[in-house]
Amino acid sequence: MSAPRSKPLIAFPSSDHLHRHTDGFIQRMASAQARPEPETLETIMEAFIDESLAVFFLEPARLIGLSPGMQRVIRVATDTIGKAGAMVIKRASRKLDLAQHRETAAYMEEMRIMVPDKDGNEVWYVAFPVEESLAQQLAQSCALAEAGEHNKAVATLAEALHTLTDVALYWYFEKPVSLLGFGPVMRKMAAVALTTSRKATHGVIRKVFVDMDAEQLLMSARYMNSMVLRP
Repeated sequence: MSAPRSKPLIAFPSSDHLHRHTDGFIQRMASAQARPEPETLETIMEAFIDESLAVFFLEPARLIGLSPGMQRVIRVATDTIGKAGAMVIKRASRKLDLAQHRETAAYMEEMRIMVPDKDGNEVWYVAFPVEESLAQQLAQSCALAEAGEHNKAVATLAEALHTLTDVALYWYFEKPVSLLGFGPVMRKMAAVALTTSRKATHGVIRKVFVDMDAEQLLMSARYMNSMVLRP
C-alpha cells in the first residue's frame, strides 16, 4: 500500500471477491509472463464501483432510514454514476496494452491497505489519503450532532462531504485516467463520466440534508466518521 501514512485515510473493507481478483491481478502483472487481462479488469472495476456506491450512498441511506423520496434521489444518482463508470470501463479495458495493465496494477496497489483485526486476521481495505483538516471536520460534525447543534452539524458535515467528493473523484477517476495515458476519445469519455459523477454526488449532498432530522444526522455523521482510518 503506497498511500501516505502521514495522512489519515478514508477506507472501507474490500469484499473477498474484490480482494481475490485484485490481489491475483497485481501479482500476475508483476511477473515476466504477464499478459493483458481485459476481462479481469472489467470484473475488478465493476466490483469496485458497486462496492464504492454501496458504501458511500446505499448503505448510509438504508442505515439512517431516509424518506422514500430521498432514497429515490440516491438510487438515481448511483445508477447514473454506475452507468457512467461502466461506459468508460468497457471501452477502456479492451484498449489497454500490457504496460497500461501494469500501471493499473500499480494504481490498485496504491489504493489498498491491509490492517489486521483484533484477532490478527487480515482485513483488506480500499483506501485513499485525505488531509487532516478533512478528517477533523468529519469528527467535528459528529461532535456537533451529539451536542445537539443541529444546524452547525449539518453545515459542517455537508461541507466535509462536498470536499470528500472531490478528493474521492480524484483518486477514483482523475488519477487512473492520467496514469493510463488515454487517447483523445477515451479522455473525452472519462471527462464526461467524471462530470456526471461529480454533479450527481454534489446534488445528492445538497438535497439529502434539507429534511434530515437530528437522529438521522447523528447516524450519518457517525457513519462517515467511522470511515476515517489511521493505520
